[in-house]
Amino acid sequence: MNNTGRAYLALAALCVIWGTTYTAIKYAIRDFPPFLMVAIRQTSAGIILIAWAMLAGKWTWTGRKYALRQALTGLATITGGNGFICWGMQYVSSGLAAIIGALTPVVVVLINVFWQGSEKINGRVVSGVLLGFGGLGFIFSDGWADFARPEYQLGIAGCFASCVTWSLGTVMSKQWNSLEVSPLVNAGLQVLAGGIGGIVMSLIFDKSSHINHTTEGWMAIVYLACIGSALAFTLYMFILKHLSATVSSLYTYVNPIVAILLGWLFLGEKLTAMVSLGMVITIAGVWLVNSGHRQVSRPK
Repeated sequence: MNNTGRAYLALAALCVIWGTTYTAIKYAIRDFPPFLMVAIRQTSAGIILIAWAMLAGKWTWTGRKYALRQALTGLATITGGNGFICWGMQYVSSGLAAIIGALTPVVVVLINVFWQGSEKINGRVVSGVLLGFGGLGFIFSDGWADFARPEYQLGIAGCFASCVTWSLGTVMSKQWNSLEVSPLVNAGLQVLAGGIGGIVMSLIFDKSSHINHTTEGWMAIVYLACIGSALAFTLYMFILKHLSATVSSLYTYVNPIVAILLGWLFLGEKLTAMVSLGMVITIAGVWLVNSGHRQVSRPK
């Protein structure tokens, strides 16, 4: 199997892993202030990744300019993208958060359009992104009404900020990550910088620094740090190395489908006709994006 095939397998694994982190985050923010939780989770994960890279013989000093770019990318994806979604989930329903999060591929396409020298997109990619978002609109149709709830305004703002900063970080990673540098090193630098940024954001946004020490909360933190960050973000760096930024961001479309199917298979949750239709539309959108990506990547 070539690296492109491995990247798609990694993307499938990422869809499952990051599909479970929403539940873990809900447990964690019961006991931890959101940005402090991000700081603890991501700083720990960054240290793990850098130590892993050193032990595996992958660590190389990339130079001050490269390290600074990785730090800026980490501030966008981790401090902004991960931090604001954790903060926003204090105030909004999971359905509303999923709808806003599904805008990520749309925002990635828009940033690509305006980023000089960015990767190519075509009509098929754009159509697939919009179709996929429309499918998720069917799946989470109940969440649309939540936009009108005044008490959700802060959470909506946080989720939109997360979507924009994560999308920007995704494009920055695609443009700035060197093919010569191990995904472990890129992930370690970005996650560590993002965790340190979380400390600063905690001082600004968190109402207090009090932690309720419970088994469930700390288990959620350990899972989020080791699996949701250290493992998953390394996979994400590998995916970005071999796939386009738009294709790499499609996990936001697949995550909800994975969660719904797991709930239907193992928890006895209902699978309605509206949700099933939305899943079919979303999958068709994902297929269109991949088809368009192959079309623009094909040698002339």
